[in-house]
Amino acid sequence: MIKQESDFSSNTNVDDIDINPHANSYFGARAETLAEQEKNFTLKELFQGVFFKLYPLFSIDCGALMLYNEEMDHITRAYLTEAISGKISCTEIISDPVSLSLITKEISDFDFPVLKSRQDWITDFGENHCLTNHPIEYHFHCYIPLEHKGRILGTFELHNHNRELSAEGLSFCCNIADFIAGLLAVMEERNGYASRFVRLARPEMINGTKTSLHAEEKIKQLENEIGKLNTQLAEYLVFKPEVTNEILDHPEIVGSSPEMQEVYKLLNRISTSETTVLILGETGTGKELIAKAIHDGSGRSQKTMIKVNCAAIPPNLIESELFGHEKGSFTGATEKRIGKFEQAHKGTIFLDEIGELTLDLQVKLLRVLQEKEIERVGGKTTVATDVRIISATNRNLFEEVEAGRFRRDLYYRLNVLPVSLPPLRNRKSDIAVLATFFLEKFAKKSNRNFDGFSKKAISTMMAYSWPGNVRELEHLIERQVVMAQGPMIKDLEIPKSTEHSLSTVARVKTISENERDHIFAVLELCNGRISGKHGAAKLLGVPATTLNSKIKKLGLAKKHVFN
Repeated sequence: MIKQESDFSSNTNVDDIDINPHANSYFGARAETLAEQEKNFTLKELFQGVFFKLYPLFSIDCGALMLYNEEMDHITRAYLTEAISGKISCTEIISDPVSLSLITKEISDFDFPVLKSRQDWITDFGENHCLTNHPIEYHFHCYIPLEHKGRILGTFELHNHNRELSAEGLSFCCNIADFIAGLLAVMEERNGYASRFVRLARPEMINGTKTSLHAEEKIKQLENEIGKLNTQLAEYLVFKPEVTNEILDHPEIVGSSPEMQEVYKLLNRISTSETTVLILGETGTGKELIAKAIHDGSGRSQKTMIKVNCAAIPPNLIESELFGHEKGSFTGATEKRIGKFEQAHKGTIFLDEIGELTLDLQVKLLRVLQEKEIERVGGKTTVATDVRIISATNRNLFEEVEAGRFRRDLYYRLNVLPVSLPPLRNRKSDIAVLATFFLEKFAKKSNRNFDGFSKKAISTMMAYSWPGNVRELEHLIERQVVMAQGPMIKDLEIPKSTEHSLSTVARVKTISENERDHIFAVLELCNGRISGKHGAAKLLGVPATTLNSKIKKLGLAKKHVFN
């Protein structure tokens, strides 16, 4: 700002406005009330509304609007806006023409935006760059000329305490300054307004219905323009994740949301134990990563952690895969094979997608948990094992138990220490951090450098439901790294076909599953009785022999349910 004895009036008129979430409708609200309340529109209100927009967008602490006469040797009108203690105030600091000071003269000659620090002004003009009778001192300054058709109407000034206005902020504010200059020119042309405040420096009003409507139209136009510029700007502002003091974290797990804090607390408690753990969560939530974290924090961390995806192994081979087999035990068994359980001796075995195991194999797994020993396929002796079992599934195992697809006794053996992982849509505060982590990971892998994501790209990710969770986010970022043209990810194209997750839609059961569920319900109603007057066969209207065949075919022998 400018320091001179006659530059600022000590009589000020301050209007305080509480900053609130409805700031975007400020211009419209003011335009609607002007005709009814005052029948006029003031430049002070316009400038106050402009600062209302800029303050939260670029953290601008102070703004000023300086208007010059045609000869550019006097300031005819000046306004000061500040954000103090959560409120924005607008003050008319010059209401009568005053001569230009040394610094004012320097500023009025600018026909291009200028960024200067307070130290620069001290070097050029000495200790005189502050507000007269004003307790606040600003250290970074920006001056933008209000130019229209080669004529300088005034200066749009922005001042900050601790940091200089960014290049993006300067570009945005230049557009605002151009719009204000155009609005002043229209006022001068249609209503003689500008000539009155320039030469006479008297009441700044646009009177009458016609001019009020014109002012209202201009206000709405300005608000729309600011909204458009704000949207465009979001593509160029680089998002920087906030650094927070995390209560708990893990070196290989990204995320500090409240939901993940609960997971970390649980991990710290269960990692040092030897108890069986069941990890529950949707596909892509990082169940394998959590299993590794449990293993790494346990006393078995120096031993092997064997991983088995139960859904990826054919049912006729999974028993041999888990427990091993003897030579000649079946066709193709040309040599003895050690199974996964023996490989994990003294360590940990991770059984992913355990809900996919058949009922027959569930029985054998239950024996391993109870007896701590296995029997190879085709073997005649048992082999003792010392293995900690960590299992995981994206199914609701309790519902599977109720439907007869999972053994109840095995469920309770596995579900000693359950760990539920939150889906990504429930921990949105971690999305930006995860995206940045994956961007750095794939940028390094592809030998490229990126500045980061635009705020628009982050907003797009925050608005998406992420049915594939962290895995889907990881794959999306990898694709963006490959396709990106510049040093910043400005926008994201998320396939809309995946907007609705299959995990959020009730799974459609097959005919066999519906038949099995129905038979099971009837058997439960009959207390397991198949034949006889009150048996399930009579209720179902089929012979008892037929029902027995059905039960055997569907893998629902009574011993699996009614013990």
